[in-house]
Amino acid sequence: MTAVRQLTDQETPQLESTFAVGEESVAGLGGAPAAVGPPTKLVAPLGRVSAILRRGETVRVEVVVRTRKLGHFFPGGTVDAFDCWVELKAQDEHGRVIFWSGEVADNGKGPVEPGAHFYRSLQLDAHGNPINKRNAWSTRALMYTRLIPPGAANTAHFRLKIPQNPGDRITITAKLNYRKFSWWNTQWAFAGVRDPSQPRPAVSKDYDDGHWVFTGDLSGVSANPHRIPDVPIVVIAENSVTLPVEGVGAGHRSGPTPFAEQLQLDPEDRERWNDYGIGLLLEGDLKGAERAFETVTKLDPKYADGWVNVARARVLEGSSDAAKPLLSKALELNPNLGSAHYFMGLALKDDGNYRGAYDEFAKAAARYPYDRVVRNQMGRMLFLERHYREALDEYRHTLAVDPEDLEAHYNLMLCYRGLGDMPDAAHEEKLYRRFMADESSDAITGPFKLAHPEDNNEAQPIHEHVSVALGKSEGRRQYAEGRKQEPGARSQESEATRKRTADQVAPSNGGESRQRGALR
Repeated sequence: MTAVRQLTDQETPQLESTFAVGEESVAGLGGAPAAVGPPTKLVAPLGRVSAILRRGETVRVEVVVRTRKLGHFFPGGTVDAFDCWVELKAQDEHGRVIFWSGEVADNGKGPVEPGAHFYRSLQLDAHGNPINKRNAWSTRALMYTRLIPPGAANTAHFRLKIPQNPGDRITITAKLNYRKFSWWNTQWAFAGVRDPSQPRPAVSKDYDDGHWVFTGDLSGVSANPHRIPDVPIVVIAENSVTLPVEGVGAGHRSGPTPFAEQLQLDPEDRERWNDYGIGLLLEGDLKGAERAFETVTKLDPKYADGWVNVARARVLEGSSDAAKPLLSKALELNPNLGSAHYFMGLALKDDGNYRGAYDEFAKAAARYPYDRVVRNQMGRMLFLERHYREALDEYRHTLAVDPEDLEAHYNLMLCYRGLGDMPDAAHEEKLYRRFMADESSDAITGPFKLAHPEDNNEAQPIHEHVSVALGKSEGRRQYAEGRKQEPGARSQESEATRKRTADQVAPSNGGESRQRGALR
């Protein structure tokens, strides 16, 4: 069994936001359940290690998508309107597709299959309809947001079943794809009209329960010729690996082969392992992340951030005593490393040493004076020591950077109450309630999750993808926005009708892929 605990810091209120939250704070982990059991056995990294696949067995393939030289979240812009996803395809020696996640219908011109690994914000209106018409004013609940912070990474997981007759090798190709506008939005923008069978749809500023069909007059559209354009798909990153396949027969065991961990350590892969660990950390796989970061320290013992990241995983799992020696090691290597001081402050905070924690946070703030997360921690330490007026100054620093910072308004409310200043406390409470997450939104997302299992899977912090059903492409009905589509009609209500095989894998993202345990 794998132990699970909540990462949510009970003193940290949750922000109402349809965008991503930075990974530098506990809130950035989204309160994800943290897996703190032993990490899964690993064969990695592909391209370095001699990985072998075996017929009839199941493997987990992991793909790391990382941001490099970006100063913003990826993707940026209107994260509710475009398609950005990981496509993972596996082909056998004969060129037959044996696994495909992230397939696009209509030979690459239609919707992306709904079980793909997306990077987007899936928002819902008051009646649980997807926000897909740039109608952000109707957003009342957030199904999930998946964006990659600057300098961070995301790890996608896929479950691949090896067939009995793939030949002697399988080629796995991962792509990170981008399309400026989603297929549904493009169809709606050019030819969307209200369904004639619904003369009086229920529509308000809060919801749109009406059906749409894409049969509108195209004679007046700006496109030339007058038709709905096929928005091009751009491959941002791509990588392939070919792995040998062993068969059952002479020299091979007939039963399942015990999975043996195999790691190939090369100093040139320090960044690969570090990004892999960041992806696992952000989804709550603390032990997997810790193992990856420990590998980084073996590859480069003088890399201070490697020691900080191991300590970071331990702090999040509650092992602050085990984290402190690692942070001390990092500070020996780089005494001015702000992240080492920050996480040392968190470790001391867990011990109840608020003055020591404040001093560490202050050292981090000296390096990064506009870091609102550090300023909030400094204010919190002062509040816990009942230095309310000094705490007010720290939270004002935060609001100078972000006037809508929820944690600052929450703690300002508490500080003013501590000072007996009830009018200012009431003002901060009003702002806090304005920006706080609406817990009642679960009443909207719950039914949507039941009706859309692929989106429910995507909303889980740690999840796997499986392949679309494979076969002849002719006769397959198109995917669309997770709703059922009537034969012969293009409407808002459509869903992927391809069956999904539970023991196959789904999409993966450009960058690096790694094979993980769980042979069955």
